[in-house]
Amino acid sequence: MRVVVNECVDCGLPCLGSSCPKKNVVRYLCDECEEEEELYYFDGEELYYFDGEELCLNCIEERLEKVEG
Repeated sequence: MRVVVNECVDCGLPCLGSSCPKKNVVRYLCDECEEEEELYYFDGEELYYFDGEELCLNCIEERLEKVEG
């Protein structure tokens, strides 16, 4: 999923407000593993549409059923 986050680092400079590049940063989260304690942000090209969700390859792989031969 696409989210916009505030990544202000309190740099000590006069605040630029909404024009600061750290104020509204676009990040991408896997719809499944985004609920973990430490969020891992993905590049938009690292997520895939699968079963109506935007998932990383690890979560897609966990949902697949392996064929036992």
